[in-house]
Amino acid sequence: MPLAILAGMLLLLTGVAAASAVSAEAGIFRAGDGDRSSRVNIGAVERQTLDLSFGSLTPGGAVRARRVLGNDESRSIRYSLASASSDDDRKGMRDVIDVTIRTADLGSGDDGTCARFDGSVMYDGPLGAGAAGFGSARMGDQPGDRFIAAGGQETLCFEMRMTLAAGNEHQAAKTRTHWTIAAEQVAGNP
Repeated sequence: MPLAILAGMLLLLTGVAAASAVSAEAGIFRAGDGDRSSRVNIGAVERQTLDLSFGSLTPGGAVRARRVLGNDESRSIRYSLASASSDDDRKGMRDVIDVTIRTADLGSGDDGTCARFDGSVMYDGPLGAGAAGFGSARMGDQPGDRFIAAGGQETLCFEMRMTLAAGNEHQAAKTRTHWTIAAEQVAGNP
């Protein structure tokens, strides 16, 4: 009987080790993301693309990133954010990732920190092929669009979590997510 219990425990540990070996591509918003030097001027062009890949996620694990979006132009802008995630290895990694996008921590002012991760929720749901984001790239004021005044900025905080349900079929799976910011001036685009 003790041998059967030992064998059962070994089988359980092997399953946990295989499930925790799940991973994604490495690298989150490279060095300097917490600095003002990583500020992206989204008022200068109609579309910006941010690459966000994440690494070493295990079931139940999470990673966070921060990006400061600025409007260095002389007119107010509105913007939306959309995602597109790959599934090149056909293992469905993007389908076991949940994403929360928030504004900067409450009370952090111009510093726009994400340490407490308690800002307003812009999106909370699955990553999927193209599910994560907010607003619309269609011209004009659309539900979910965000506004940045001339000379202003906004900090976005990202958290990506692998669901506890991720199993062995996701072992060594990869996905890469591209985030597209579509911006337009508010004046003349009601």
